[in-house]
Amino acid sequence: MKKELSLCFALLFILTGCAKNNQGQNNLLTSRSGINILQVSDETAKSIGLKTELTKIKKVNFQVVYNGIVKAVPNKTFVVVSPVSGRVLKVSVEPNQIVTKGEKLAEISSQDVAQVQFDVKKELIDLEGEIEDAKLNLTLAESSYNRESQLFKDGITAKKDFLEAENKYKIAQHNLSILEKKRGAINDLAEKRLSILGSHIAEGSSDTGFVEIKSPVAGIILKRGINPGEVVDAEKVLFEASDLSEIYLESQIYQKDLSGVSLKKKVTFTTEATPGEVYSGEVNYISQTINPETRTVAVRAKIQNPNYKLKPEMFGKMSISLADKEALVINKEAVQKVDNNNIAYVKTDTGFKETKVKLGNHTDGLIEILDGLKPGQEVATEGSFWLKSELHSD
Repeated sequence: MKKELSLCFALLFILTGCAKNNQGQNNLLTSRSGINILQVSDETAKSIGLKTELTKIKKVNFQVVYNGIVKAVPNKTFVVVSPVSGRVLKVSVEPNQIVTKGEKLAEISSQDVAQVQFDVKKELIDLEGEIEDAKLNLTLAESSYNRESQLFKDGITAKKDFLEAENKYKIAQHNLSILEKKRGAINDLAEKRLSILGSHIAEGSSDTGFVEIKSPVAGIILKRGINPGEVVDAEKVLFEASDLSEIYLESQIYQKDLSGVSLKKKVTFTTEATPGEVYSGEVNYISQTINPETRTVAVRAKIQNPNYKLKPEMFGKMSISLADKEALVINKEAVQKVDNNNIAYVKTDTGFKETKVKLGNHTDGLIEILDGLKPGQEVATEGSFWLKSELHSD
């Protein structure tokens, strides 16, 4: 009887302890194999927002994620140089400013251009005198031709005189035509020459020697090398610019991840400089050599950048999509780091058990489990860090 009574008291003590644990106590147990197990009360689980999920096998598109750096596409980067020597009158743009093709970047006053404009004007003025003389000769020749033509019709003058007047009239027309074509050629050549220098023929204005520096293509100004009032020589670099509607991403990939990386693989890029923005593109270059110091391979991707928000030398996360595969996965929040080991907390009948896991690839918040877990096991996700803290508080 005493023995049975003792068993009843023992059982009551155990049940009372379990009830107490459910009300607020957390107990640390150690299994025979030395693995720590933490019993978490319902009250604590609720207060820390503890959640669990089942490990499962699913078909996913894994990614490898590396640091990436933004680079300008080489053949889309250009410099704007001064076509002449002169003094800077005005600078119209600043670094990081987007410009269109043909947009004015600066104004320069050049004595060399002024001399070209003066010489052209002088040549045209002299030619205008010859043209006026040719017009007068044409008027006289036309009048003589008309008179001789009427006299010839009336039988008053000889045919020889009529033909001579007709010939002089045609010669006068030809001479005027040649001079007018010459004037057009002088204007065309002068405009082309001055256009190369960024100027034009200044007619009836005071902008002699005035040169406009224009952007050869649409892009963004990266650097500005001049200020108003500065004297510059021909070929002086005034601006550095680039068409950044497409950029390169460069990264160094470890050998272990190369097997799934190939040309045309989809790439996404995010950076703290533009939170919430995701840029997309594809791999367009994989180096054939390995860096002997880092044991990595250079990989480059071409990324669309329509709003020019990405700038050269920006850092961010470059994610490369790998092939679809079936794998055992869990939420990335389920994995914690303890003494350089990857740990997951598996829910058992007695509590949460610390379990070492070997990780593979990851994507969209999921991590591949290569070893340590089986499908259908329940693991802690939200709150797993608290479990780690409780088990390793010393």
